[in-house]
Amino acid sequence: MSDNGEVEFAGGIAVLAAAPGQARAARLVWADSVFAQEFPAAESGAAAFGDDAPEMLLAAIDGIAEGAAVAVACAPAMLLGTRFEGPLRVVGLGGGRILLGLAVAAENEAQDAESRLAETLDAVPVAAALVAVADGTILWLNASFRELLDGSEFDLLGTSLAAHFALPGAFKTLIAATGKFAASAPMPTPLKTLSGVMTPVAATAKRMAFRGQEAALVCLSHGF
Repeated sequence: MSDNGEVEFAGGIAVLAAAPGQARAARLVWADSVFAQEFPAAESGAAAFGDDAPEMLLAAIDGIAEGAAVAVACAPAMLLGTRFEGPLRVVGLGGGRILLGLAVAAENEAQDAESRLAETLDAVPVAAALVAVADGTILWLNASFRELLDGSEFDLLGTSLAAHFALPGAFKTLIAATGKFAASAPMPTPLKTLSGVMTPVAATAKRMAFRGQEAALVCLSHGF
């Protein structure tokens, strides 16, 4: 493994959860749309590596320090159920989380509907997140949502929004109030931030498909 300043990593990003020394058991927490296009099996909770995972990559993940970044050249091997060969950027995020970056030229980065949606929602002053309907897992969130929950993207992706609603069953109530075509009415609920502060919000939800699974766009506004 070695640093490689000549390789660009612009899009094609995934976050893995891997206990120290247990890279072979790593699971996917989150992947952006570019990474998901390259690896169709890139769903939250999926096993990252098969039996023929590159030893150099496993060693990099097991040995990466928080804040460190290395480039690893991978020989043909299975990654998330897809045959893969090429350089990967490995970044230590801390807390048992690792970022993988594909080498993607910036001018060739995919601009599909999901990425355009994310760019649009990230630019508006509304706290918005896409969450899995089944359990509230946060699949994507914009800057306003991160600020409201007082956490970074990597603190919140792959965690459950339901755990941040202080009232028991609030998330299920919110999702039950929306159908496939109708958005829910605003629902007041206290929101618990990562720093433990309770803040009142009004939550709305609208169901939609996201990366092949049933999801909901949840928007939060201050106060009620």
